[in-house]
Amino acid sequence: MSKAAREKITNVVISTILGHGGMGMFPYILDPRFWYFMSVVWLTKTSVIAKSATRHKRIGNFIWWNPLTWKFVHRIKSNRSILNSFGLTNPGVWICAIMIRIALSLGFNVIPSFFADFSKGYELGLKETLEALNIFKKILGGYFYILEINPSCPNSGEDILDNQKNILELCRTVKKRFPNIILIVKGSIVYPGIFYNQIEQAGVDIIHTMNTIPFDIAITLGISPYQKSPLGDNTKGGYSGELITSSAYDYAKDVVIPSTSVPLIFGGGISGKNDMLPYIEILQTKKDTRDSSFSICTLPAYRPMAAANLIRSLN
Repeated sequence: MSKAAREKITNVVISTILGHGGMGMFPYILDPRFWYFMSVVWLTKTSVIAKSATRHKRIGNFIWWNPLTWKFVHRIKSNRSILNSFGLTNPGVWICAIMIRIALSLGFNVIPSFFADFSKGYELGLKETLEALNIFKKILGGYFYILEINPSCPNSGEDILDNQKNILELCRTVKKRFPNIILIVKGSIVYPGIFYNQIEQAGVDIIHTMNTIPFDIAITLGISPYQKSPLGDNTKGGYSGELITSSAYDYAKDVVIPSTSVPLIFGGGISGKNDMLPYIEILQTKKDTRDSSFSICTLPAYRPMAAANLIRSLN
């Protein structure tokens, strides 16, 4: 990992749970314990990967001001997990960039994230991505030297597996147009190992292994407590939290780690140091000395104090 990336990316990374601006999201900000968690994030300069923006305003399934849509974030308390079909609701890249700039100015360590949308073809997806990056550059100024591309949201309505060629071409173009950007790509359990090798060749600097598993894949893995999604057939959603911890580790061990040599951010249900140890051990066994970090998302939703203690001890 480059010096700039190492300074920006902490041992523990907070992914998506602090919203599109990196300073919290509804309904978690209503909990005083979550405010304490956020204060520790701020004090330790913990890396926060913002919830993904899209080029234009998007109304997905979950809308915070409409209680009828809250069902699309389904909590599974017995497993400290969440099945969500958020649907990429966000105010668009202009507003998200402004929110991130405010957070950065206040001392939060926020990394912008952008969802690359190819639902209307590659050319439009590329055009909107480049427009978004120029907006981030204009708003964030010198802060804009690192970005996560999210091509694998299980709630986007696209076929994640079919997007591989588009993602590769997009990464090549982004690195050509923005050669100094530290580019993170968020993976998915549906991708084969060769995909990670190819995006490394395309110039991607860091791979974020995952933080959700699509509902149908979770059924095939035998980790879903439901055979039919409580969110509906058209909005099945994706799992995060402790339900997916073991599967996320197996995927990283068997698919991601052997396929690439770039630094990794391991994610997928990590809830404490015990969940990190298997990743550390497999790297040590392979004498793999690359830089790695760990992302948490669902943990602060259920146990914000435990999340605060974890980042206080490791960051």
